[in-house]
Amino acid sequence: MNKHLKYVAALCLAALLCGPAAAQDTLRPAEARIVVVNVERLLVDSKRARAATAKIEAEFTPRRERIAAQLRQLRALSDKLAQDAPQLDDREKLVRSRAVGELERNIRRAQAQISDDFAERTASERAAIAKCIVEIVTRLPAQLGVDVVLTRTIWHRPQIDVTDKVEAMLDR
Repeated sequence: MNKHLKYVAALCLAALLCGPAAAQDTLRPAEARIVVVNVERLLVDSKRARAATAKIEAEFTPRRERIAAQLRQLRALSDKLAQDAPQLDDREKLVRSRAVGELERNIRRAQAQISDDFAERTASERAAIAKCIVEIVTRLPAQLGVDVVLTRTIWHRPQIDVTDKVEAMLDR
């Protein structure tokens, strides 16, 4: 009888140990459907991004041309001062040197200002595009029937990349 009790106990123990494993197989969820969106590519290469870049460049071209003209004027004044320096008295050298220095400071100030303005303008356009991308990516699970949308990966199969679809939605 003791032997029979050990046998039943062993069977019960085996059933307890195997039960959860068998239950996990039947309760395993279906595979998750995952897609990838390359947001950085959309922020740089989409039609909308290229149009924004062209618009910003067109806005800043006149200011850059004015600075280029001032740089040419600075070079001309500098060269003229260097050429005329031996014939000039100290007072005239000082006056011309101050004029050259003042123009150089104005140019540096203008370059810093245009650089800051350009960065701010680019960031605001990029933020507007990013907002649209976020809205599209948020709607993707419902539209494509996916479970997960990744925006950054180290590597992924090209078959799960839906960046082109998102770009088409963005450029509408």
